[in-house]
Order: sequence, then C-alpha cells, then structure tokens
Amino acid sequence: MKLLNTESTYQMLQPFTTIEQLNANTIAIRQQFGKQLTKATREVLDVLHRYASKYYGVCYLSKSKIANMLDISRRTVIRACELLESLGIIVQYELKRHNGDKRQSSNAIVFLSQIAAREAFGQVDEPMSDNMRINNDVTPACHSIDAPHKAPEKNINNTYDTGERAVLIKNGLVSKLPKTLKYALAPFFDAEELYEMVGVVYKAKASVDRDIQIEDYEKEYYDTILKVTSSYKLGKVRDFAAVLYVAIKKLTRNIAFSNYFLTS
Repeated sequence: MKLLNTESTYQMLQPFTTIEQLNANTIAIRQQFGKQLTKATREVLDVLHRYASKYYGVCYLSKSKIANMLDISRRTVIRACELLESLGIIVQYELKRHNGDKRQSSNAIVFLSQIAAREAFGQVDEPMSDNMRINNDVTPACHSIDAPHKAPEKNINNTYDTGERAVLIKNGLVSKLPKTLKYALAPFFDAEELYEMVGVVYKAKASVDRDIQIEDYEKEYYDTILKVTSSYKLGKVRDFAAVLYVAIKKLTRNIAFSNYFLTS
C-alpha cells in the first residue's frame, strides 16, 4: 500500500490513544534497553518521544531536523534510528509526498508498544534506576517540515483509501490474531499484507507439525518473527515472506524435536 504523508496515514499508524500510554511506553524502553543505548541514541529517543504527541507514538520529523535540534550529524541520527529499530523499539515507514510529484517525504517513525509485548509474554518489570528515567513531559508536536496534509472529504468513488476503512479492516483482523502475531506483525503491515504474512506463518508451522500451537510458545515465535522483520526493515532481507517461512519452519522443527525428546 502506498503511504502518503497525510493526516489519515498518521492516524492509521498511531499505536497509542493517550499521551499517558506514550509516556509509559518510553519509560519501559529506557528501563529495558537503557544499557544498550548510546548517549546519542538516548537523545534521539527523547526527541522522538517529545515530538510524537500529535498522533500518539508517531513522529514525522526529518532526520536533518532532529540532527539540527541535537547539534549532531544526520548520519548519527540515522544510526540511532537503525539501532532503535533493530531492538524492536520503533519502526520506520517510508512516505511519499501527498502532492502531485509523490516524491520521498520524511519517514514516519512509529513507536512499538513495549508494555503490550511484555504483558503478552508475562514479563515482570524490574526496579528502574535513576539513569533510566525519562522526562515524561511531551512537547506539543509542531512539525514545521513535511506537515501532514489533511485528507479530503471521503468520496466513495475515491480510489485512494483515506485510512478509515483500512483501519477498520486491519483492526478486525488483528483482533482475531494470537498475541504473538499481533505484536510482532501488525505494526509493520497494512491489512492485506498482514493477512498474507499471517498465512505464511501458519503454513510454515503446519508444514512441520499442525498440533504445535503458537500460543504455547509465544516468546519463541515472537522473537523469531521480530528478528526477520528487523532484518527486512534494515534492508538485509529482500524476500520477507520466503525468509519468514524458513525461519518459522526451522523454529517449529526445533520445538517438535524438543518435545519428542522430552516425551521419549
């Protein structure tokens, strides 16, 4: 699906419904990943947090703008975002300008819900040290560069989906997914692509053992899917579906072998 830098796109991508959820998510990020983040990455994280309040969890500042704000190089910002993405903290969506030329616009940088993922796998929070804490104040987002274009009034003959229908379709599909697939795949794909990727996961699993339930091995499947997804977003994987199929098949085979030896 072609994503344009419009208001409806940002509304579709936003992962939270309140600023409080955004704040809590960033605290959880600093708690879980604080030791893995460089000083520059923590500063970039703070900027993304502050400028993700108009559409809760979505920042559309350009890398150049962030670099100017922090007085660091654009390349440093890019590396910081790549690190955050590889850790499953954010995902970056390429956007096109909404006007006639459809040229590349600033990426939409979207936070992934760490709290939801941790709750899904029963992880317990550890005490948070002072250097992991973050200022919870969220600056109202005043993105002066590539501000989103407000989508026109809906027209049933409009060939470009303004977002609302796509959100409803996706939400309906997501509500039926196991937690693992919901948190590992849903943030990255639109409804059509999500349906396809879920099918890939189930086909790969069934090719080894139909009786193995994803819900019984949530963390194993989550980690495998997220690893493939992160590699794909970083350009290390070209055919996402093929690599995902192989990875899920391998994981399911390992689980089946482990179960066999445990019962034999």
